[in-house]
Amino acid sequence: MGEWEDGKGAPPSAITAAIAAIDVDASVQQAVHGAMARRLDAVAAAAVDEALDEPTLAVLRLAADEAARRALVSPPTAAPEENEPPELYYATLPAFVSEQLVPMYRRPLGAQGITWCAEWWRHTEAIARLEALWRSWEHLRLDPATGMSVWFRDHADHHMAVLLSADGPFKGCKPDRHGERLEPFPLRPPPDGLFDE
Repeated sequence: MGEWEDGKGAPPSAITAAIAAIDVDASVQQAVHGAMARRLDAVAAAAVDEALDEPTLAVLRLAADEAARRALVSPPTAAPEENEPPELYYATLPAFVSEQLVPMYRRPLGAQGITWCAEWWRHTEAIARLEALWRSWEHLRLDPATGMSVWFRDHADHHMAVLLSADGPFKGCKPDRHGERLEPFPLRPPPDGLFDE
């Protein structure tokens, strides 16, 4: 108390007032939060250092390099407007069949029961299957990774096997001429009320 007794320094009443003005709870909470944040940062940094061993870092480097190569080779295209479908590569089904499908599919016609009709557009089932092939091709061509593989596996291999089959929609046709159309399956209407809700 010596310095206050000789008139130097702040009087005890000023110090008491200053201490009373401090929000001790808030100051303690702030100090605790700061200490906790520093401790958690240290724990997290140690966990990351432990997890990022050399093999893991090597895998991450390879993945980053591959992603960078892909981005340089085929930069991402701008996404089409949300409600706007992407532009078709082939404007019509006949264009797809004559410019893409037929030049690509080469098989010995007549051998092992493989059939085709040059007038494929006369066969309703063929139109539906070829339309499915065209639409799926248009969609999957936009996938630069596995789109064409998926198209062949899930669409072309299936539908073309049915179309070219000896018992398929072109049965009776020859490569150079359209044969008799197959008749649709017979139908009888269901009883009234069977499918009503």
